[in-house]
Amino acid sequence: MDIGNRLRFYRIQQNMTQEDLASGIISISYLSKIENNQTSASVEVLEMLCKRLGIKLIEENEYSLLKDLHDWYYQIINRNKEEVARRYEKYVDVIQSTNDSSAYIHFVLFELRYFLLQRDLEKAEEQLNKINLFKDIFDDQMDYFYSKFVGLYHYMKNRFSTAKDFYKLAERILNKSIHIERWEEADLYYSIGLTYSQLGKMSLSNNYTHLALAIYQSRYDLKRSAECHVLLGICYLRTEEYELSEENYLLANKVAESMNDSNLRGIIYHNLGYLYSLQGKHHQAIAEYQKSLKHKLDGNIDGKLISIHGIITEYYSLGEYNSCESWLQEARKLQEENEYRDYNVHFEIYNYLINNPSEEFEKYMQDVALPLFEKRENLQYLIKYSEILGAYFETKFKYKSANRYYTKAIKALKKQNYIY
Repeated sequence: MDIGNRLRFYRIQQNMTQEDLASGIISISYLSKIENNQTSASVEVLEMLCKRLGIKLIEENEYSLLKDLHDWYYQIINRNKEEVARRYEKYVDVIQSTNDSSAYIHFVLFELRYFLLQRDLEKAEEQLNKINLFKDIFDDQMDYFYSKFVGLYHYMKNRFSTAKDFYKLAERILNKSIHIERWEEADLYYSIGLTYSQLGKMSLSNNYTHLALAIYQSRYDLKRSAECHVLLGICYLRTEEYELSEENYLLANKVAESMNDSNLRGIIYHNLGYLYSLQGKHHQAIAEYQKSLKHKLDGNIDGKLISIHGIITEYYSLGEYNSCESWLQEARKLQEENEYRDYNVHFEIYNYLINNPSEEFEKYMQDVALPLFEKRENLQYLIKYSEILGAYFETKFKYKSANRYYTKAIKALKKQNYIY
């Protein structure tokens, strides 16, 4: 890395202004030219600047640290949370004493990915703000990681279109100029496939997921192969190829069972439940959702609430409102343990529906529920609940209001299926 880039990087890391660094050594304008690699400076000046920053002028060979950081990143990708957390504490201390700015930058980037693994979006956003101050000095590999991690950040914020743009930028950098491990390439393809699935572009999702699957199978990575089969199951489900969907879910379940991966099996059973739900097989759907609940880990509150929501939906379709109420109570117990921000909206809607919806229901749907799903661009639930509200107004002989929400549902449906 050029000395100017190094000086700027460490100055920003230490929250120093150019005036702080230049004071008593050189002018601010001269320092600015050095940092932008627009001029060279004497060794004496550079040594004084480095001394003030507490770094050495000449980078020492610290290849082993960079190699360790990449190994840590591999553990992050494989979600080995205990090992990742243990090593993070070690690297926080080690990185402070390194003179290798390349290793430092990789640590800052991988630290961003670590915060995303922890689902700490607040820290991730702070990290992004810090990184943005010096990302213009990145080499191609750093740009690749930055683009990929920003893509994941936006994905986790439900900004799927923006996530796709950053993932595709990472892919272009990969194809243009850098060499990465095959497992990293597969992880990028899987991420792109997942994002296209959220955007409703199932053909593209299918293509990228098959690319990832081929690499994982060649590496005998059973868990990631199973995850690809789950995603393929979702792709086929959304194109109404139900037999292929079920086939991929069952393949994934065989792999998960062989690994004794209970949580993965919970995810698969939930998806099977949704598959049967779409086919109107309500009792089979309920059975799969209940198996999903048994396999999901106790700490997976979000996952359990999602499956309970599925059960409530099926009992509501069957007109078994007492069962709906029982499962709503189960959901409330879990929410007391760990407040969940989104699914309480679903549960509140069903609470109104099974207890004779009134004007209060109208207000909740119009002021809270539908605006939330519109903001999140969650077309699936925007369509579903707009239809429900339209039907409700129709029973009240409020045909103008009914038409408004049926129209909203149709517009969302066209957008979901790209019909114009």
